[in-house]
Amino acid sequence: MTSFLNSADVKAFDMIYDQYHHAVFRNICRLVEQHDIAEDILQEVFMSFWNSRHELDLSQGAGKWLFVVSYNKSLQYLKKAAAEKSKLVAYPSILDTMEDDNPDLREARLTLINEAIENLPPRKKEVFQLCRLEGKTASEVSHILGISHHTVKEYLQASVKSIRTYIASSQGMVPVWGALFLTVYL
Repeated sequence: MTSFLNSADVKAFDMIYDQYHHAVFRNICRLVEQHDIAEDILQEVFMSFWNSRHELDLSQGAGKWLFVVSYNKSLQYLKKAAAEKSKLVAYPSILDTMEDDNPDLREARLTLINEAIENLPPRKKEVFQLCRLEGKTASEVSHILGISHHTVKEYLQASVKSIRTYIASSQGMVPVWGALFLTVYL
């Protein structure tokens, strides 16, 4: 079976998986609190990545794409779970706005997150990217950047607050339900 696969694709995928799977898993766990479900979603995220590998523009790295797709898949799971439990039956308009398979909505979310990250001050942006997109711990980032563990935590908190504020102020770009989940997710 592996003879049909491009070995360069497999090696590149393995490198990306090794680099990002911990961070993606933690992001999924922030929304989906069940470990086994989070593992299933993680597998779906990387299957989507593999299946889309030839169409993706990864000029800015795979982390942002994986972050948004993991968010979308987690949200999709929560939507289905909520519908099954009938918690949202009284609010069908909310369910309608949670359509995750819409590529335009997915692109709008990715753009919104990218803009919010790009608006961060350079050092806070670097801390956010290392911690949230690359999955490094505060201690690792502290060592990499030569700043205190406490400063890393402060920068990360300030970055998350800034991103949430940016998303909240940009709700016109993304349906309200999606913007609310983005602010919770971060």
